[in-house]
Amino acid sequence: MNLFPNQDAAANSRPVDPSAIDWRSLLALFLGSRLLIWAVAGVSLAVVEKGQFFTPPAGPADWFMRWDAVFYEGLAAHGYSYDPGAGSTNVVFLPALPLLIRAVSLGGLIDFRIGGYLVSLACLWIACVWLWRAVAREWNDPRLATLAVAFLLLGPVSFFFSCLYSEALFLPLAIGCVDAARQDRWWRAGILGALAALTRFVGVILLVPLLWQYLESMFRGGSRSRPKSAVLLACFLPVAGFLVFCGFLWVRFGDPLLYFHAENFWGRHFAWFWDLLYRESFSNQPLFYRIWFSATLATAVFVLLAGVLLRMPVAYSLFALASAGVYISARLVESLPRYFSVLFPLYVALALVGRRWPRTVLPLLATSTALLIFSVVLFVNGYWFT
Repeated sequence: MNLFPNQDAAANSRPVDPSAIDWRSLLALFLGSRLLIWAVAGVSLAVVEKGQFFTPPAGPADWFMRWDAVFYEGLAAHGYSYDPGAGSTNVVFLPALPLLIRAVSLGGLIDFRIGGYLVSLACLWIACVWLWRAVAREWNDPRLATLAVAFLLLGPVSFFFSCLYSEALFLPLAIGCVDAARQDRWWRAGILGALAALTRFVGVILLVPLLWQYLESMFRGGSRSRPKSAVLLACFLPVAGFLVFCGFLWVRFGDPLLYFHAENFWGRHFAWFWDLLYRESFSNQPLFYRIWFSATLATAVFVLLAGVLLRMPVAYSLFALASAGVYISARLVESLPRYFSVLFPLYVALALVGRRWPRTVLPLLATSTALLIFSVVLFVNGYWFT
């Protein structure tokens, strides 16, 4: 496995077949990173002092059953419920992941936790394959593609891709959506975008890169290559996907906007970026968390800027920027590291940095892996980490 891509690969080699995946490297990275996460979790549970939110796990299947994972397990088992006087409610969690968990768990014949882990791991594997293909096709460089996957699997909070969190499902859908649009496969892109919007609200933002690609294709290669006007409808399928969920809420609970109303119970509502850092949700956090969240935002901006300078496709940058804008405007910053983990252009940008400056590859991967280990320790031992 060679993680040092050749900067001149695209110019000096014949076109890479995106289907000719380096399966051995991908499988080694996938299994190695997942085993590392579980090993760190098991060892830390035995030796690390527990945080205030710790509850003793009954077994390994409970190690990562915290926060949102509990809600997704409950949704898979019992479906949606809403009590206006109960405060927090599960209607803020979109249905694609719990439906998939329920299907894999055969309606409860298999433990929903096990079904959830299987779904997340399968989705993560698909994300690795699709990311590899997208990068190999875009830059004609298989080593660059492998490096992008390495940054994904060893990301600081990539353990969320292995448990009952919607990030694992959203990630391949977002990658597939944008990559399909880059190939002018509009209906495939639209359908994947609709499924992404049924997984996480930010999926509606896939409308932005889809519209960009549509406009770009309109002015590329003459009139014969222009897309038909009808495929413009495919670009709006991500929005349609979320509207389907709103329709369900209308029929079930009588309020098509219940998702947004329920978000208020979780403290999420619009805030300007420059106002965010001065709000109580940030300023009342312990110093460590303020540094952690601020560093996440600053690093994401820096990495994305590097990707733009290294000529990352505009559609990639637009997806990352628009999604980050939605997350930042939600007022709460506690989950920014997890939210940003699905912005796959960040991993591509890091790989491009590694190709441009090969000496940065090992330090970047080592730093990311160290942060991953630290994050796993915090999460499984009951420290505030959502």
